[in-house]
Amino acid sequence: MGNIIITGITFGVFMTEALIHYNMGQAKARGEFRLTLPPPKELAKIAAVTATFSIATGLLVKSLPKHLQSRV
Repeated sequence: MGNIIITGITFGVFMTEALIHYNMGQAKARGEFRLTLPPPKELAKIAAVTATFSIATGLLVKSLPKHLQSRV
């Protein structure tokens, strides 16, 4: 259960960051920064990459030895 929570939180934070970075790139083309959602196909690609790294983060956190977690 804890692994799912870690993965979900990580996905939320990473997805937010990814959308901000997407909009920063778009701002150069538009000449102004504003938050918009990318087209559906692009959003799906961003979500897939973000989900992959969120799952990897959840697995890495879960695989840490218990004694190491208590030191962090």
